[in-house]
Amino acid sequence: MKKNILFLILLGQYTYSQHGIVKDSTKNNQLEEVIVTANKVEQKNVEVPVAVTSISSKGILDSRLVNYSDLTGRIPNYLYQGSGVGFQSINSIRGIQVFSYNPAVSVYVDDVNSLDIMAGGFELTDIDRIEILRGPQSTLFGRNAMGGVINIFTKKPTNKTTGFIELENGNFSLQRYSAGVKFPIIKDKLFFGLNGLFQKRDGFMKNDIKGTTTTDTSLNGRTIGDEENTYGNIFFKWLVNNKLSFTANVKHQRDFSNASGYLVSQKSEKIALETPTVINVARIGTHEREITNYSLTAKYQAQSFELTSITAFQQISFLFRNMDFPGYYESFYRSSIGEKLPTQNVWTQEIRINSAKKENKFQYIAGLYGFKQISYDPTSNLAYELSPSNYVIYRNKRNNSGYAAFGEISYRLFDKLKIIAGIRYDIEERESIFNGFGDAVFVGGVFTQIRPDLEKSVKYNAFSPKASLIYSLNEKSNIYATFTRGFRAGGISSQAVPVGVRQDYDPEYSDNFELGYKTNFWNNRVNLNAAAFAINWQDLQFSNLVAPTTYSMENVGNAYSKGIELEANIIPLKGLQLDFAYSINDAQYKDFDLKRINFISGTQITTPIGGNKLSNAPKTTFYTATQYSIQTSEKVNLLFRIEFRNIGGYYTDIQNSLYQPTYQVVNTRFGLNYDNYGLFLWIKNLTNEHYLFYGSSDTSLRRSSVAAMPSQIGVTLSARF
Repeated sequence: MKKNILFLILLGQYTYSQHGIVKDSTKNNQLEEVIVTANKVEQKNVEVPVAVTSISSKGILDSRLVNYSDLTGRIPNYLYQGSGVGFQSINSIRGIQVFSYNPAVSVYVDDVNSLDIMAGGFELTDIDRIEILRGPQSTLFGRNAMGGVINIFTKKPTNKTTGFIELENGNFSLQRYSAGVKFPIIKDKLFFGLNGLFQKRDGFMKNDIKGTTTTDTSLNGRTIGDEENTYGNIFFKWLVNNKLSFTANVKHQRDFSNASGYLVSQKSEKIALETPTVINVARIGTHEREITNYSLTAKYQAQSFELTSITAFQQISFLFRNMDFPGYYESFYRSSIGEKLPTQNVWTQEIRINSAKKENKFQYIAGLYGFKQISYDPTSNLAYELSPSNYVIYRNKRNNSGYAAFGEISYRLFDKLKIIAGIRYDIEERESIFNGFGDAVFVGGVFTQIRPDLEKSVKYNAFSPKASLIYSLNEKSNIYATFTRGFRAGGISSQAVPVGVRQDYDPEYSDNFELGYKTNFWNNRVNLNAAAFAINWQDLQFSNLVAPTTYSMENVGNAYSKGIELEANIIPLKGLQLDFAYSINDAQYKDFDLKRINFISGTQITTPIGGNKLSNAPKTTFYTATQYSIQTSEKVNLLFRIEFRNIGGYYTDIQNSLYQPTYQVVNTRFGLNYDNYGLFLWIKNLTNEHYLFYGSSDTSLRRSSVAAMPSQIGVTLSARF
């Protein structure tokens, strides 16, 4: 049965356009131009010398794209690795990924940067478009964009009054309810927008205490991974005059679970792949995260230039209790086990100016950026339980700040040839207040500081150049060559390390060389993008065990990644939308060794890493599907969609011992729209494929995995006006 289903899907080969703004295929059989903001100004995708995929609002709705994992395979050389909760995850692009607290792929939501991985995981609802830029983007986007950028834009209010209600129910007790409204308060002057979401579902893993330290049989059969999310998004937009505008935005999200998947995993990949619904924990944990983004965007449109200011303030609070890691962990900072950590605060400010006359041969963009962050890393602000009333305390407070100046110019040398050059210079200061193992304890409800906290500060700078040539074959076809450099910030290890071990670590860098071709033809019924790339990844940051229970972040070595990427949209006939994406990636670590200390024997264990495949870098990704829309009457439209994804085998760990074999995922969605109402049935992972959602990045001491969700089925009822 499974083979027959996959065979039928492969006959289809293509799907509804995911790469831009596409008109309703029942009224038009052409693809519209794809508009992206890869260079922080609106441009046609065909004119941008960057590999970028843009998914339109209609594409998001038609494919039910509700989380980042839905991008795996759909975006060439993109892999999402979850760790049990949406706000701690790994985005890998072309094999460039994170092994520390700073992300390697920057995520922006309405121009506000998620500065570290605790700031990720905003719910995807009422989205206007999603852009994924592949390869380093540090010249315009700064730190932590060395793998690429995910740009998410939510819908803004206009003169038109609009609204929606969407109700979803599915297995695993899924409830997902969202609604929104946008309208002008004063036409052509003042606008308001509001949307929100409530989501709740049970985890799919069932607990079995066999092999754990507990005898509490009441924990058997309890689900693990339950989560409840509440999200709200408010906009005010004021058009002061035809030149000046202000947009104020507040986003708030609360993530809660009393059967938490945070820091929880299955004991091995064998268990995760063979019995994905079974987990063994001695305690069932709780977590709660709240994140609030405040932003104010001001734009001034003059005749020859545009001035933009983006001011943002972000707050994050977090707590967790009874995490079985193994060993038992609770959040702690001042006075009580499982307390809410102090609020993380991030201030950012960007001011930029760009040319406004697109017809000029000379174009420019220039700007200044600054940030200040006070953070409390949850993995190093915790209590480790030695006995029910005896804890070792880890503490860490970080004060980080950074400043940058950036600019990019382009000049059309001839009618068909344009040259682009960009530069960015970043200065970053990091300060950390931290302790070591045994420096503080919490015994019998009393906190005792045995040794004073330590302090260390460092300062880094980074130079991020960019150079491109783009040649227009005709009005709808371009070829380009681009060099870009990316960097990921250095830092200070979160625990005190032994004498002789360096406490801080340097930034990472990546140099990307890319050749690309973009075109659309057949009367705008076909879009085709192709890219070839080679990346040198330098000074990889990786966590090393340097003393009992003490890890140090170190620059361990270099790596490379090279490959090709293909994307296409096709409208062969009215109502039929076809699309595919394919990539090949050859990525390896260069010659270096990973060192571990065996504290029982006192000997050093050296593992050669050079020549190993880059972790979380599938050899291939392939996406193909078909969507067909049939207008049966003036008000009734039927829609049928089926997707197929093939993710090539890859290792999750740097030692290349934890392997995820090639797997396939099939998704379907079909139903009808009657006037402004919709009713759809959807299935994710139709064939119930078993594969890993997460695997250990380091298996020298422990193997752990998290299985992907089994088949999900649900119904969506919506109304739009």
